[in-house]
Amino acid sequence: MAGNFSANDRHILAAVNVGASTLSLAGSAFIVLCYALFKELRKFSFKLVFFLALSDMFCSFFNIVGDPTKGFFCYAQGYSTHFFCVASFLWTTAIAFTLHRTVVRHKTDVEDLGPVFHLYVWGTALVMTVIQSIGNDYGRVGAWCWTQTAGQTGKVVQLLTFYTPLWGAILFNGFTYFQVIRMLNNATRMAVGMSDQPNQSDTRADMKHTLSLKSHKMHTSSLSRANPAAPTYPSHSGQGIKMHSLSGTI
Repeated sequence: MAGNFSANDRHILAAVNVGASTLSLAGSAFIVLCYALFKELRKFSFKLVFFLALSDMFCSFFNIVGDPTKGFFCYAQGYSTHFFCVASFLWTTAIAFTLHRTVVRHKTDVEDLGPVFHLYVWGTALVMTVIQSIGNDYGRVGAWCWTQTAGQTGKVVQLLTFYTPLWGAILFNGFTYFQVIRMLNNATRMAVGMSDQPNQSDTRADMKHTLSLKSHKMHTSSLSRANPAAPTYPSHSGQGIKMHSLSGTI
């Protein structure tokens, strides 16, 4: 593959790779530094973000320091970038799984899964890196070092050990976050509905009170027409109410 690029092409690709890796390294290092300096951030949820940033930081670092023209640095870049990039993919799935288990399934045991996450991420990344090197060799691939695939088998191994974890993480995260967002939207609608219930109750109570006053006024008005000589007393509504005379009815 290196033969497909001219010296100028490799120079441009190397510059782009170093520039992008430098930005990624700076962002990841900032998260790691915040985690180290502020103790209040050392919660389980942010700890997962810390390990994700740590993986990205090392992946970016080895992308910068690797030298495809030297054997040792070429191998260091190839193995290290593959290991830490796959680890960063897997840490995103651990974060998505934690959110789903907490928000959708309402479980509170996620902190107990910390050792399982470490075994899953670092173990899987190590296995993928070792399998990647079986039957293949690390060497210059364009402007950096990666696996030099040997025939169809090498391409299949590369697909299984790098692109399968990558696309698997993308699909899993997309499906998981869809469920989390849907659950949060449902919870928001329920909260808004519950907040509107007291206002609706007050409105119904005011309507009942108004209807009761109107019914009372109609009743007293009918009594007044039936017995105009009945005495009038002040009421709480500010209007006179003519009381029906008991002697007149008896």
